[in-house]
Amino acid sequence: MRASVVVPCFNSLRWLPATVDSLLSQTFDDYEVVLVDDGGDDDLAGWVKQRGDDRLRVVRQENAGVSAARNRGVRESSGALVAFCDSDDLWTPDALERLIETYDADPQVGLVYGWYDVIDALGQPTGRIHTSEIEGEVWERLLVTNPVATSIALVPRAVFEAVGGFEVNRESFPIDVEDWALWIRIAEHHQVAVVREVLCHHRRHDTNSSSDVASLDAAYRHLLTSMFERRRGEPGYPADRLQELQGVALGRIEMILAWHSLNDDGNAEAARAYRRSARRHSPGLRRRPEYWRLGAAVAVLSVLGRSGYAAVRSTSSRIRRVVPIGASGTNA
Repeated sequence: MRASVVVPCFNSLRWLPATVDSLLSQTFDDYEVVLVDDGGDDDLAGWVKQRGDDRLRVVRQENAGVSAARNRGVRESSGALVAFCDSDDLWTPDALERLIETYDADPQVGLVYGWYDVIDALGQPTGRIHTSEIEGEVWERLLVTNPVATSIALVPRAVFEAVGGFEVNRESFPIDVEDWALWIRIAEHHQVAVVREVLCHHRRHDTNSSSDVASLDAAYRHLLTSMFERRRGEPGYPADRLQELQGVALGRIEMILAWHSLNDDGNAEAARAYRRSARRHSPGLRRRPEYWRLGAAVAVLSVLGRSGYAAVRSTSSRIRRVVPIGASGTNA
């Protein structure tokens, strides 16, 4: 079998039927879909049996979290190439074909990913499209931004196994960045390729994984510490270059945490503090529009309060539905 698509599930049947429909409607035909039931109580196995499609199967485990579920799915799958999709997202019909075509053009590539857009709970476009031009030897660039959505990423099985799969840190970080960590580890030794087309529709809804800024803060800092320690002392990465990169990377994650503080917690003071710290770590941020956009958002929340800020965000969302706005990276 050429490819396996691994889908972690936990009481996912509200959205999963549409997801599975999109996965089983691919133009590429040599693949399987492995659903990993991570200790849910919604009789996923019974639903799969009713589907009656031999490309679709389910594996059950005790609840261990999304990273452990993805790792289990890879172990139980048989494809030489492994792709991932979350249980509420949708693939375009040619998504797998385009990912595999791109891999076949250069089998030395260790990771292929595609663009995606964002839909709402009803499947309607929100107008937000995430694009990226990042490819090739990109270890340094991946330390600063994560353009790869797990729901439209493909990795050769041999590469996945060699780098150790997704880290399982749920006990330390309830909200983790294990996907980003995996892409960086792959990029240490392999090139990365991108398909410059929207191949996935990422669904945003009220039951998406919640944000925990404190957990994200700890997880991001753990990520950077571990990644820089892996390269420290290696030929080609002098200490001054690593220090410069670390400042840029810290600035980037603090900008991300500032946005989470605004949008998830409604905490303007925390967002302002993260923004100041980001500027200290990476002075070049002052030349980026994102830095000033964040400052404006902090001001809006401070002046108008949470309800006013929510109204401004809602208006921006309505405008995006008419005039789609591109965004680079998945953590902006």
